[in-house]
Amino acid sequence: MSKKKKNFQPHKGNKVNQGGEFPFIDNFNTWRKNCQSVSGEKLQLKNVPNLYVFLRNHMLNNIRGGSRNKGLDGQGAIQFLEVIEAFVDSNLFNEGQAQLIQQLSSTLENMKDTGKDAGGKSPAFDPAFILFTEQEKTRTGQKKRPRTVQGHYATEWYAERNEGVTPVPKEWLAGKNPPHLALFSETETEFSKPKGLLYLMKEATEFLEDMELEVEVDKIPTGVDEVDLDEIKSVEDFFNDVVTNQSFWNAGGRLLTSKLRSSLQATEFAVKPNEQKPARKITNVGKEDEKDSLTGDVVSFRLTATALPIINLVDRALKRKNTNKAPNGFRAWQGDRKGGFDYRKTAREKYPDTYQDADFKLNPNQKVISKMWQQLLWRD
Repeated sequence: MSKKKKNFQPHKGNKVNQGGEFPFIDNFNTWRKNCQSVSGEKLQLKNVPNLYVFLRNHMLNNIRGGSRNKGLDGQGAIQFLEVIEAFVDSNLFNEGQAQLIQQLSSTLENMKDTGKDAGGKSPAFDPAFILFTEQEKTRTGQKKRPRTVQGHYATEWYAERNEGVTPVPKEWLAGKNPPHLALFSETETEFSKPKGLLYLMKEATEFLEDMELEVEVDKIPTGVDEVDLDEIKSVEDFFNDVVTNQSFWNAGGRLLTSKLRSSLQATEFAVKPNEQKPARKITNVGKEDEKDSLTGDVVSFRLTATALPIINLVDRALKRKNTNKAPNGFRAWQGDRKGGFDYRKTAREKYPDTYQDADFKLNPNQKVISKMWQQLLWRD
C-alpha cells in the first residue's frame, strides 16, 4: 500500500481506504482548477466566465441553425465532465466508474479533429473547428463570397473592423485554440495542466489495476463464516498460533476469549492475490467486475466487528493440529458460548466405574475439572 496518507471512508458498515497509484482524481482536479482560472477575458469571449464553463456549455443549447451538429445537443464535452465530476467528487471509486472512464476515453478520442473539414456533413465535436464566416463587400456594397474561419471569431480581419478587439494568436485559428488544448493536448500548456483531459483519461485506465483496498471490517456480511475467514492464509496462521500460545489460555485449558478478541481486532491481516474472492466477500467490497464493486485489490483488512466466529475459528485450528488440548496439555475448552468446543472429560468418562452408583453426585454428562487443575487453582 502506498505511503500516502490514508483516508478511510464508510462503505456498507465498514471503513475502506482506497489507495495505490491512481493519479487521475488529483490530476483531474488540477486540470479543472486550471481551466477555471482561464478567464473569459483571456479567451476573448463575452458572457463566458472561464474555460471550464465554456467546455461544459459547448454544444449545449447553443447549436446554430443549419449547423452540421444539429440534433446533437448535449453531446459535447459536457457529457464527459458531468460524469467525471460525479465520481471525482465522491469518496470511493467503483468498477462501473472505471468502465465508464475507459468508454468515455475512447469516445473523446474519436471526437478529436472532427470538424476539420470545414463545410462537411459529419458531426464536428472538436472545439478547435468552431466555424465562423467573414463577409466582405465590394466598393459598391455587394457581398463577396463569404470566407470561412475556424477556432475563433477574433481574426485580424475582424479586429480591423471592430474597435477594442485584439486578434487572437494565429495558432488558435489553426486547430490549437484553448478549448482544444484543454481536451486534447498531450503535454502541459497554459490551457492544459497537467495535460489534456483525453490523456488524463487514457492514463487513468493504465493505473486502474494498481488500486489497492484496505478495510476495517466493523460488520461481518451475512453469509460470511469461519470457513470463509480461514481461506485467508494470514487468518489461518493467526489461529494456528493461538492454539500453541499459552498466553491465550488459562492454567486449566480455558480459552481467554476476551484477550484473544483484543489481539484479533488489533491485527492487520495481509491478503494474497489468489485470495481476492474470499477477501472481497469478507470485506463486502463487491465481487470483481460487478459495476458497484469497489475498484482495486484487497491488500489487507482488520476484523474489528464484535460478532466474530472466534470460538469456531479456534476449534478449527485445534482440529488442524489434530489435538483437543491447550498448549499446556490440559483439555481445551471455553465458557463463552453454549455449544462451542469443550474437550474436557465428562463425569461418565472420568469415573467409568462409579458414575452409575446410587450415591454418585455428578451428572454423568457433566464436564469435569480434573484434580490436577483444582490443585493448580488452589495453589494460584
